[in-house]
Amino acid sequence: MQFDHLNLNEDDGLMSIEDLRALRLKKKKIESNKKARKYILDINQRYRKMSTHKSNNFLSNMNPFKKAA
Repeated sequence: MQFDHLNLNEDDGLMSIEDLRALRLKKKKIESNKKARKYILDINQRYRKMSTHKSNNFLSNMNPFKKAA
């Protein structure tokens, strides 16, 4: 039985045990991929926030008119 990758709301009534297992594994894999992408997105956003803050501080500290200590 072929699965439509875009339609996850299939009727499970007439599927064999192997098809049901494959469908359940496919759904679990999709959910874990979504969680992994969300986790990576959160890490990237935190890193971008830190790096922009550091670069802004670096540029403000490079003021040529500031007296050397």
